[in-house]
Amino acid sequence: MHTTYIIFFFIIIFPRLIFVFIFPENGGDYEIYTTVAKNILNGCGISLSDPQTKECIPHFGGNHGPGYPLFIATVWSLFNNSDYAVKIVQTILYAISCIYLMKSIYKLTNTKNITVIIGLALALSPLLIAWPRYLQTETLSLAASIYLIAEIIFSLSNKKIKILSISLALILATWIRLDNIFLTVPVAILVIYLHGFKKGIFKGLIIALILSSTWGLWTARNIYVGLTNLIPTDLIMPDGSRSPSGYLKWTKTWITHEYERPGALWGINRKNYININIPERAYNSEEEKLAIENLISNLKKLNKEDFPIEIDNQFKEIANNKIKDNPIQYWLIYPSTRAIRIWTNPFSSFGWPNEMPDQGLSQNERLAAAKGNIDILMEKAYYYPFHAISKGFNGSYRFIIMILLAYSIYKIFKRNRSDPIYAFGIITLSYLIARTVFFSLNSNFETRYMLTAMPFIEIFVFLTLYTRFYKNN
Repeated sequence: MHTTYIIFFFIIIFPRLIFVFIFPENGGDYEIYTTVAKNILNGCGISLSDPQTKECIPHFGGNHGPGYPLFIATVWSLFNNSDYAVKIVQTILYAISCIYLMKSIYKLTNTKNITVIIGLALALSPLLIAWPRYLQTETLSLAASIYLIAEIIFSLSNKKIKILSISLALILATWIRLDNIFLTVPVAILVIYLHGFKKGIFKGLIIALILSSTWGLWTARNIYVGLTNLIPTDLIMPDGSRSPSGYLKWTKTWITHEYERPGALWGINRKNYININIPERAYNSEEEKLAIENLISNLKKLNKEDFPIEIDNQFKEIANNKIKDNPIQYWLIYPSTRAIRIWTNPFSSFGWPNEMPDQGLSQNERLAAAKGNIDILMEKAYYYPFHAISKGFNGSYRFIIMILLAYSIYKIFKRNRSDPIYAFGIITLSYLIARTVFFSLNSNFETRYMLTAMPFIEIFVFLTLYTRFYKNN
């Protein structure tokens, strides 16, 4: 298998480097990550202050924890501030994690065929392949998640939890992206499955203590430097200023589709208030519409300035009244709608260079297309064939995987509970539910936020299909 692993290393690396060099992109949070990285290198530390000034205001970590900016700063220090070097190194780390995962599959199954199949899925999946072209957290987040999956599978093979290595995987994952804290859910299921409730709780607490020790030290640092907010808000402002929590709460009373987000949130993030665009469906009444339009009108007069707390508090009051009037809609109907759309949106690019240009597809057209307007879909497919074909391919692959996931979940309940694939299926399902519930309760959500769940899904699906085929023969 050693030769196979070497071959697969290059199979994983090569197509990703094509995306890196032919279709390079920075991504929407590039400014935040690189600002923190520059401050690390100039001696300021973790800060969102302008690196060109002497100001050095401490920050929690940027858009998430400090992991990704620290990674960028480390690579920059070794390779002359090269963004390409960051993308190449994160690609290599992703490949190494995949090879390690393949080793765990081989140990579990002792079968080269299924190891190769899963290796090909991780290497060539259209949902995973394009992310290294960005200077964003996705590639490293995937690498850390795949490393964790490998340790989960090794633990299932050994019938014993790998406490230190799983703790390390969780530390790496959560320091890269805060929402990776939900990876603790499958780990909790794993320890209880392997060791029973009492012993499992004890071993789980050890893992929790190791993980929390790193965040405890970071929290101590944040307290020492005088941070008022020890946990990042829903929407990080690139300059480190206060996030408009009241406004964000109001958006949760109506946003149910990720393509409704740009008009409502992207201007807020960059204090470009003149670009705020709110659809009619956001309002429950003419009274609310007049009140919101008045607040936004006042906000646009303060373009590029901090979001005034007085205006933010008025948004919060309106949001609270709407929630009080219709709590079922806020807490059940809208989250359920978001959850469905997170998993059924067929138009997500998944990192591919096929995003429709703004001049080619307005926000209203984008939303109408996402809701199935055939005329707009056909028109844009005619003018942008590459975009249409690649999006169609990605969407079709994802649809097939989701159908196979449903089949795999159905087959779980026909498996013996001692079967490690049964355990991995339950672990996968627990992670999907945890992430889905969390993001469905927020207005600031995207299909890509389910990205780290895709390796869980693909591995589970291919294990299920292979064992089914093997038994039939």
